[in-house]
Amino acid sequence: MMNKVLFISPTVYSNPVTKDIQKKFQSLSKVCNPVVFAFSEEKFSSIVEGVETIFNKKNKNRFLNYLNIIFLFFFKIPKIIKDRNVEIVCLQDPITGFFTIFSLKIRKLPVKIIVETHGDFIETIGLEKNLLLPKFYTSIFSYLAKYSIKNADLIRSISDFTEKQVVNFGYQGSFVRFPAWINIDYFLNADIKRSTSDTFKIIFVGSVTERKNPKIIIESLETINKDISLEIIGQTPNLKYLKKLNNLISSSKHSDRIILTPYINSEELIKKYSSANLFILPSKSEGLGRVVIEAQATACPVLVSSGTGIVDLIIESETGYIFENNNRDDLNKKIQNIIENYDVAIQTGLNSRDFVKNNQSIENFEFGYRKLFDLVST
Repeated sequence: MMNKVLFISPTVYSNPVTKDIQKKFQSLSKVCNPVVFAFSEEKFSSIVEGVETIFNKKNKNRFLNYLNIIFLFFFKIPKIIKDRNVEIVCLQDPITGFFTIFSLKIRKLPVKIIVETHGDFIETIGLEKNLLLPKFYTSIFSYLAKYSIKNADLIRSISDFTEKQVVNFGYQGSFVRFPAWINIDYFLNADIKRSTSDTFKIIFVGSVTERKNPKIIIESLETINKDISLEIIGQTPNLKYLKKLNNLISSSKHSDRIILTPYINSEELIKKYSSANLFILPSKSEGLGRVVIEAQATACPVLVSSGTGIVDLIIESETGYIFENNNRDDLNKKIQNIIENYDVAIQTGLNSRDFVKNNQSIENFEFGYRKLFDLVST
């Protein structure tokens, strides 16, 4: 008999959920009896691919939304656990997860606790959200995360980077590492139309923030004379950073070929990956970077920053390229080298496609959760 597992996340889902999320839920229902507790623009509950979903309305005011999360995680979650005989609680975030864990401990509910670490959770919340007094918030978030990690029965990680971060918070237990959810077949089946004769197309995909660091790409292109274009795809929670980026673009010699695209749908994104000559993710910190996997699945050559979880996906000059973190000159040299030896870069793209096909499959995702639940139950 499969475990009853409650997945708790501050993630905001659409109503109805996307086909991609439906497929994810379908995978979860193969390895456990899941209940998903998360957020949406409106409050609703439903059964999706055999998964009970409980979605709470997200408050548009950031402060009120945090208060709502605290209230729900502290009071509503224990009732759900009791009413549904939940055996395992799986927390998608160690910071907001604090309120659930604290509530479970004082109530002495007999459930196993799994904390998942998908990325650099302190940097993401403390810096990307453009909070006032970010150092103050970072210290608070660090305390909350440390409590959650200390009281976890097991940690699910996605990279060596995320494991080291958790160890730095005092965790001494075991890890189960497996990839984040990606419907990889969706990208593997892309219609690739990558040209080598026209403009050399570079793309960035991700939140437009200081941590993701797209600014350094613009700076590194200034001494490249080839016919080149850059498209930065992603939204930003930090309008001050966006203003800096726009000013930098205006002063660039490539200004007429640098495009900011706040949002595109999945179909258009796949087309972007499939036609780009190079994908760059220059994050200062990163748990893994699922966008890199998406790009690799379309055989797009990738260039990423060192010292992050992304490097778990890269064998230098075989499945991609690595430049020194936040080093504009090294990034420039790597771009120049890729352009001048693009036949080699094309082969790295093909290699990386095979790599993600073998290592980032849905079957690996399901096996990882099965192993996670088996270990925490023993």
